[in-house]
Amino acid sequence: QALCQKGDKKKRADIEWQPLPGDGSDRQWYRLRSGKTRLIVADHGIKPSENTCEAEAFVAIGRHLHQKGIPVPQITLADTFAGLVFMEDLGDENLQTRVQTAPHLSSVHDDYCRLIDLLLSMAFRGGENFESHWTYQTHRYDRNVILQGECRYFVEAFLIGFLGMTVDYETLAPECHRLADAILSIQPVGFMHRDFQSRNIMVRKEQFYLIDFQGGRIGPPHYDLAALLIDPYVDLPMTLRETLLTFFAKHLAQRTGTAATEIQKAYHYCALSRNLQILGAYGFLTRRKDKPHFSRYIPAAVQSLQQNLSCFDNDEFPMLSKIANDSIPKYLPAH
Repeated sequence: QALCQKGDKKKRADIEWQPLPGDGSDRQWYRLRSGKTRLIVADHGIKPSENTCEAEAFVAIGRHLHQKGIPVPQITLADTFAGLVFMEDLGDENLQTRVQTAPHLSSVHDDYCRLIDLLLSMAFRGGENFESHWTYQTHRYDRNVILQGECRYFVEAFLIGFLGMTVDYETLAPECHRLADAILSIQPVGFMHRDFQSRNIMVRKEQFYLIDFQGGRIGPPHYDLAALLIDPYVDLPMTLRETLLTFFAKHLAQRTGTAATEIQKAYHYCALSRNLQILGAYGFLTRRKDKPHFSRYIPAAVQSLQQNLSCFDNDEFPMLSKIANDSIPKYLPAH
């Protein structure tokens, strides 16, 4: 129907469906062609309950961001009960591919500075008039997300589920609550993508576009920066990460008046929480979803965890540090 509305009347019957590879989710993706018209369709499955579902969040948040001038694919048609969303085709190049084929590190630096500007625009403009009922997981990036969706996820899906370690989440709970307290005190907050990494940033005609924003909610932009900088898919050099953090802190300080040093300190808490989430996700996808190709990124994520923990005083996260530096290397399979 969407193609018939947009396509050449003489070729309405000539619709080609091309399945596209997915990533970590269970959604099915297709590219549709009819004459010169191309669309992407995401099949989320039938709406499972009366609560806001993933497809509804995708449509509501996507249309909100598009209306705010944030570069996301334009949604052409949606049937959220059926779980079908038809949207603009942004091509096949993503940021991961662009970084891996970049001729010089200086061009990567310039791209990431542009992305940080986009991240801040998304946070501030996307946070304006954002409705919490659009979200399908939690309304905000809150204590439950940090403790259950990141800290416990790390323990159960990565340490226990992937590595086979014997560890009790409750022994780490005090440090997890300390992490949550620090993150929940961060200001400002705005629209947070929550998966702002290289495979969710498309490149078309030298412009960046954001996809997979359906998990977005209100939260600190520092978290999205962490997702971008410690992304194991590209594994940026530490020197570049530090340069980009300085760039982010300077520009956020200009917008808010917050001291750049405070912004950098807040970032490190978000980076630690994001790091735990990444490892939990890779453990879950590898063992529970039988997607072993994700395991190749675990060593880079473990190294980032060790580096992130080194930014804190020795008495702030001692048990997490001991696990990251002593226990995980002993259990980590050889790659």
